[in-house]
Amino acid sequence: MSKALEPHENLEPLDKSKHQELRLSKLQTFNFAKTISSVPISFSEMLPVSQFYPIILPADGNPTPMALLSIKEGMNRYVDEQGRWKAPYIPLCIRLYPFVFAKIENKEDQYALCLDRNAEHFAAGQGEPLFTADGEPNEFIQGIFSTLKLYHQELAVTKTLFTALAEKELIAARKFDFQINGQQRSVNGFKGIDMEKLLTLDDKTIAGFVKNGTMPMVYTHLQSLSKFAFLA
Repeated sequence: MSKALEPHENLEPLDKSKHQELRLSKLQTFNFAKTISSVPISFSEMLPVSQFYPIILPADGNPTPMALLSIKEGMNRYVDEQGRWKAPYIPLCIRLYPFVFAKIENKEDQYALCLDRNAEHFAAGQGEPLFTADGEPNEFIQGIFSTLKLYHQELAVTKTLFTALAEKELIAARKFDFQINGQQRSVNGFKGIDMEKLLTLDDKTIAGFVKNGTMPMVYTHLQSLSKFAFLA
């Protein structure tokens, strides 16, 4: 199964002394994402994502849900040759590029707003500045920071909820079977929810999963697996 790939190859913390002169061009192409095969999603994204992408859980034990973009590593089936995105809903972390939160070294749970200095968005030298005339992050950058902060907070909550499922041994290896030219194929190397086992839990535990919002996400994950057909 494909692994998540980061588009950000040359991250730099946003710094007015380094980036005062940068201009951000709002490109309509997604060439940077052609080799990204999966991206993390938070609980607020699961419903729109499930309409167009399979939602899986990584085989490595990390219980954060991922939107699968390809069954082959280093490929993205949702970006065409012209760099256009092929689905109506684009995952948030793709839309936020070339900005990302990166963990501050030696500081627990602290992140800095960073940018990919090599991004095509900065190459033309034209577009919107990142700072005001006074050298402060402008309104657009402040909005990016707030969105990324909320995104990471939601990712943490989502991971906690799915960790609780993993602790109940409700996350298991899965595979998807399909046919190409009459030949049977399968995709494995990912995990999903074991619904049969989940329904054997006591009523109190299931009620807890319903109350904290886990069960709707479980059903959304299961329904999304039908989107494997597009990737296959």
